[in-house]
Amino acid sequence: MTAGRRTRAAAFARAAGISFTVGLVMGSVYWCLDVPAPAPTLLGLTGLLGIGLGERAATATRTRLRRHRMQPGRRPRAVEHQPS
Repeated sequence: MTAGRRTRAAAFARAAGISFTVGLVMGSVYWCLDVPAPAPTLLGLTGLLGIGLGERAATATRTRLRRHRMQPGRRPRAVEHQPS
C-alpha cells in the first residue's frame, strides 16, 4: 500500500468513526428523551444510501475527467475558426 493510499484510508476510517460516534450519541439522546426518530428507519437508511451512491458517482466522474484531461502525449485540439 502506498503512502498516499494509506493516508486516504486513515482519513476515511477517521471520518467513518466520527460519523458512527455522532450517530450513536444522537440515537442515545433520542432514546433518553423518548422522542421518536424524525424519519422512519427504512426511509432514513434509503436516504443515506442515496447520499453515499451520489457521492461515489460524483467522485468517480471527477476522477475520470481528470485522468482524461491529463493523459500523457495528448495535445489539446486547436479550434478552427470559420470565416464569417
